[in-house]
Amino acid sequence: MRDKVLHFIAGAAIAAPFSAVGYPYHAVAAAVLAAVAKEAWDMLGNGTPDVMDAFATIAGGALVTVCLT
Repeated sequence: MRDKVLHFIAGAAIAAPFSAVGYPYHAVAAAVLAAVAKEAWDMLGNGTPDVMDAFATIAGGALVTVCLT
């Protein structure tokens, strides 16, 4: 559970700067890109790939985008 919370926070942190300056699509795209990149990195043997981790990262980015836009 702690891992999902950290992914959520990371997604929010990645999206926040874009949302704060009025680029909501860029904010969500950055969170999605980060989520996919992290899971691809994990698939290369650097961790445990988990689609729910990606969803948590994207959810954090989406929520902060909605809140700041």
